[in-house]
Amino acid sequence: MFADRRLAAPPAASPLAAARAPARRQWWRAALERPQRWFAMLALAAFAGCAPLGLASDPYPPVIFVHGPGDSAASWQTMIWRFESNGWPRQRLFAIDVPYPPAGGDDPMQHLSDEVDRVLARTRAAKALVVGSSSGGHVVRRAVKDGAAAKAALRAALVGGARDDYVPRSPFNDSRVFERTWQFAAGEPPRRLAIVAESAPLLDGRIEQPGSHRPMAGVKVEVYEVVPRTGERLGVPVHAGTTGADGRWGPMAARSDAPYEFVLAVPGFAVTHVYRSAFPRSSNIVGMQPMRLTAAERAAGSVVVMSRPRGDFDPRRDRASLDGADLPGVPPGAIGISESKLLLPPGPVRTVIAECDGERIAARSWPASENQAVVVELHY
Repeated sequence: MFADRRLAAPPAASPLAAARAPARRQWWRAALERPQRWFAMLALAAFAGCAPLGLASDPYPPVIFVHGPGDSAASWQTMIWRFESNGWPRQRLFAIDVPYPPAGGDDPMQHLSDEVDRVLARTRAAKALVVGSSSGGHVVRRAVKDGAAAKAALRAALVGGARDDYVPRSPFNDSRVFERTWQFAAGEPPRRLAIVAESAPLLDGRIEQPGSHRPMAGVKVEVYEVVPRTGERLGVPVHAGTTGADGRWGPMAARSDAPYEFVLAVPGFAVTHVYRSAFPRSSNIVGMQPMRLTAAERAAGSVVVMSRPRGDFDPRRDRASLDGADLPGVPPGAIGISESKLLLPPGPVRTVIAECDGERIAARSWPASENQAVVVELHY
């Protein structure tokens, strides 16, 4: 049987924009029927059957990652890469988006239970592990204890750490959080903490309606390989298409040493240029959302948002800068801020550099007056 391991490792209050978080948290609280306290835990549950998980017969059971409010399936990208780099089969790693706000009677616990059923049917496994972050851990616990999954639950356990082993507020990309999660899932330490690169990653994901995890159809997507130093495009798009009802924009064959610019165009939104550093491994959860610009922002020369969905910014901990200066809107001692917005004065299109703890992304300052916006998203 798994042994309970309690750690205290608080994640970011919201790895997306702080302005988007309150409505999401309000719905999750209502869905769980009581306010939830933000604390740093990962919750793991083993589903199906009443016996121990039985790693001897299935050393790599399916793992389902469940996000908390304000997060998304894409939050687990680096965690999944580290699982793969230690030998966990890619086809047995799943990250889900919990729909919000509720529509048609959606319930997070029922959604999780349905997802477990789908994963078990797809993998033909007898049992699965469910990993939840923040309030997503409460969804896991309630689904096991009170929800539709209760009849299939083996047991739930909490993973955390003592105060003398505090983990920074970057739950999804911190290697120590991965190390504890792997230890719990595999029963032994991981062989490596580093992410092992692939030669030819395959990328895919969904374009989502802003403020929800619901797919967005009709979005024109173009992807360009860019010059690492300047962010300038290298020729024609390497991928182009329009999303269907499922919101998926790929798949796309990529290079593990090439940074990319993703361009999202859909009526009613700004043309959104998303810059990403090179993807070391494949991922089918490369999610994006188009932006809207306010009238004041459209009067600026360019609007550049630096985003860290798998963590947050802490000037006391991180070496981070945007266009060569401290991050706007991120004061020392800030908690849970994962986005920084820079408004540039009018001028020619130029290179804007975003850096954080060794990850460097070069973007271009597309003109806001033409209803164009720039997002620089960090992997780590």
